[in-house]
Amino acid sequence: QAEPGCPPVTRAMSELPKVPVCVFAKPPLPGRAKTRLAAKVGNEAACSLATAFISDFFTDVLQRPWATPVLATTEDGLAADAFPDAAFPPGVAPGGVTRWLQPPGDLGEKLEGIVRRGLEGSDVVICVGADSPGRPQFRLEEAKAALRGGGAEAVLGPTEDGGYDILGLRCCPEGLLAELPWSQPTTFEATLGRFEERGMKVTVLDRWWDVDDIEDLHRLQALLQGAGARRAPATAAVFGRLKLSALLGAPPRPLRRFGRTLGA
Repeated sequence: QAEPGCPPVTRAMSELPKVPVCVFAKPPLPGRAKTRLAAKVGNEAACSLATAFISDFFTDVLQRPWATPVLATTEDGLAADAFPDAAFPPGVAPGGVTRWLQPPGDLGEKLEGIVRRGLEGSDVVICVGADSPGRPQFRLEEAKAALRGGGAEAVLGPTEDGGYDILGLRCCPEGLLAELPWSQPTTFEATLGRFEERGMKVTVLDRWWDVDDIEDLHRLQALLQGAGARRAPATAAVFGRLKLSALLGAPPRPLRRFGRTLGA
């Protein structure tokens, strides 16, 4: 039987530092941000949505006393004014946001580099996708609990497209994420298999979904109606300000129901 992939935690829970929760994002620019959505709603609206998604990430993470948000970005995103002010919620100064440079290479190499940087100062690192605004609050709580006290060495939050929007790790051995099939329907299964091959104890969260196409945008609109706007206030504001409901029109087909199987 394979040995666990991570060394044991030796510090008391009260001594553990905050967990870096890292979002991978580059500065949203019209024509570069959310191009699949832009084909339907236009470049400016798609850019506004991408910007709001980042803001809602900070709103979500900053309300968790155990977490600290990190913007894992590209070279052109390191300057204090690289992201628009709207990418940060009220009260968050862009210049005060922690930014880490994504290393070169494919997504696996970028993830490994960011995770290792985070593990220099913390026992746990969580990486999240920027395209899942409104994810249930308990989703990140479950990831943290599994890694701290739950016995997990890795956490994956699968998404309906075959990828994942949450990756949590207690260690990151060299090559852990090398040569995996990124942005494919098999990404989650391949990553899970890799962790198991390395003898790591893995916790898998309920499925959620990314906002990649128009159907996803309809689902997000439904999720954020009424009191649901609190889940992603900046994104909800963009829907209202740009009157995206009129742009979207009727849903292209009946929407899938929100349920526990989707983590709602």
